[in-house]
Amino acid sequence: MTLSGEVRWQFQKAAAEHAVRKLGGVVGVLNLLTIRPCPTVPDVRRRIEDALKRSAEVDAGGISVKVQDDKVVLEGGVRAWHERGVAERTAWSVPGVATVENHIRIN
Repeated sequence: MTLSGEVRWQFQKAAAEHAVRKLGGVVGVLNLLTIRPCPTVPDVRRRIEDALKRSAEVDAGGISVKVQDDKVVLEGGVRAWHERGVAERTAWSVPGVATVENHIRIN
């Protein structure tokens, strides 16, 4: 059996291999899982800012993104409620984000 994909931690890689070794009919395991660490704070901020810039639905120039550990704080102003919602959903879509505080105001 071959395992492939990504995990965040070494213990997950080892646990996956241990779990499939117990299955009937498995003679050997080739563990090709790669470890992909959690994004760093600057990486999370950059990913959110880049995604906002790519979005045709929101004016990214009016939005400020601050990251503290796994919490994202959005500030600034946009033209419509829809843009505010797009910005929040964009922040939630980035790996490593556990909390989003949306302080964006409608101009």
